[in-house]
Amino acid sequence: MPTLFKYDKGIKFLKKPENLTLIADPTTVKAAENCDAALITHAHTDHSLAFPNEGIRVYSTEVSSQLFEGLTAKKTKNTRFVELNKTTNISDVEVKLIPAGHLLGAAQIVFYFDDLTICYTGDISTDEMLTVPRAAVPEDDIDILITEATYGKEDLFFDSREKIKGSILKWVAENLQMKKVPVINIGHLGAAQEIIAYLNEMLSIDIYCDNRTSEINKVYLNEGHNLQWNRFDLLNDSELKVERSIVLLPRAAKEIPEFLKSHKISRGIVTGQASRFAYSSFEQAFSFSMHANCNELLEYVKVVNPQKVYTLYGFDSDFAAIIRQKLKLFARPLKMSKNRLTLEEFL
Repeated sequence: MPTLFKYDKGIKFLKKPENLTLIADPTTVKAAENCDAALITHAHTDHSLAFPNEGIRVYSTEVSSQLFEGLTAKKTKNTRFVELNKTTNISDVEVKLIPAGHLLGAAQIVFYFDDLTICYTGDISTDEMLTVPRAAVPEDDIDILITEATYGKEDLFFDSREKIKGSILKWVAENLQMKKVPVINIGHLGAAQEIIAYLNEMLSIDIYCDNRTSEINKVYLNEGHNLQWNRFDLLNDSELKVERSIVLLPRAAKEIPEFLKSHKISRGIVTGQASRFAYSSFEQAFSFSMHANCNELLEYVKVVNPQKVYTLYGFDSDFAAIIRQKLKLFARPLKMSKNRLTLEEFL
């Protein structure tokens, strides 16, 4: 019997006749029930909800586990740590985790089944950044590539990350010159650490973060990234130097902290979704993302050159069509419409 795989609130791999089931990045705790093991690519919570599940063996990098705890204040349980670029045996299946970029500790997963070699990217970035390397290309021939398609649509335009970071730097400097405190809404994990590292390198300023981002920063610091920041919840108002201070807020935050209300501020947001939406409540929106854009994803698929490609997340149908048109490879979304049987159900 062939190795079967499908999307079922995570990517399930079924190996017959052993009746072995592995799941990658389950999106609910229940999705991992009755599986032999769960594998987690990275710490963002849309991929890592299996971490606190005592009832299943979980495999990930150690850094992903630490970042999950910093991000959620929950403890990981029953977790086995896997080193990058080393082959590991999980329930009699050889598996290798290779760098994914995207954020610290993030991994792609290569599965070596008897009949298929399958690579699941998780979320990837193919650009070398200050806090993460670019995504690795598998050394092996890949039969099936399951790739993210978060920004897999050609009309989602991104400038180069260096150009966007330069625009953020210019905006920060101009506001500080006008005695305005730049306030940036940004994701706790990934983009925040990259922007902090960049501003640390370029300007002598004081960067203030919320407690959750601070806990994540500590993990990056322990991994050798010399981030410099302060927690704004420990700040006395008299300590804030308006001419040299910048404040980072959680991406969804609407209200500003009390200590800022007596100061002139300028609001900005950093998110890849600024390539899609206007964010008119902010003075400036920067379309910076730790995800690969459409062209980067397409180049990655081209270099891997798998036999078949399945797309997942975001613009999965659009990106599958682009792959078929431009690379002449078999490609379709992994999530199937409800009125179509999966191969497993058909068999």
